[in-house]
Amino acid sequence: MSIITFISDFGLSDHYVSSVKASILKYNSSNHIIDISHEINKYDLSHAAHVFKNVFEEFPQGSIHIIAVKNYESSDDLLLFQINNQYIITYDSGIISLINSGENINATLIDESSNKVFPEKYMGEIASKLASGINYTTLGKPYVKFKKFLDREVSLSKGKIVGYTMRIDSYGNIITNISKSDFTNSLNKSSGSFSINLGIDKITKISDSYSDVGVADLFAIFNYNGFLEIGMNGGGASELLGIKNHTPISIIFL
Repeated sequence: MSIITFISDFGLSDHYVSSVKASILKYNSSNHIIDISHEINKYDLSHAAHVFKNVFEEFPQGSIHIIAVKNYESSDDLLLFQINNQYIITYDSGIISLINSGENINATLIDESSNKVFPEKYMGEIASKLASGINYTTLGKPYVKFKKFLDREVSLSKGKIVGYTMRIDSYGNIITNISKSDFTNSLNKSSGSFSINLGIDKITKISDSYSDVGVADLFAIFNYNGFLEIGMNGGGASELLGIKNHTPISIIFL
């Protein structure tokens, strides 16, 4: 049984999600469709990339993924990407560089869709064809000039890490791009003490769980994907601290 995942900013109050699923099942009714999310903020590529990036590699190899999110600057061209034996169908929007910054990404420009009003239905048809065993090379031609974004990188220096907020989740938790490995390496070169600077607030301890601190207290934790996350037990840390997406987060090692 082939797995096809689907993520979009369609919401659930209209027929759009069901219509794309119908196009998948119409070609092959045995396909297994898994919804990742349809509550992505409208036109928000960063939100879609964050949600997708944190789950897609957990699916079996050979899985096929539809990302039906674009912004106002996205091309209408449909691309098929291959990453670690996973297939991703989406627009030429630059979102792939937010999911994987590697250079060795194969891309195929999918032959022009006959449905320009609702091209996501064509994404469903393409996904279903792939799931049925059609060779991806028959779906279009190789493409190398796809859009890319320059992601904000973590800055490492003696005694200091500067990263950025990549996502504020629905709980108000602040998810950064500071990895556990970078933190551990810097900590090992210091006295063993550190301070995560959050404006007028500071955190000097890494917690083991979200409930390690008292109610309304701030915590820092490395989430299951290995990135620094800052939150408040029973509340929204981002609102309390005034931190938004792309805000710099610094850690000073003593």
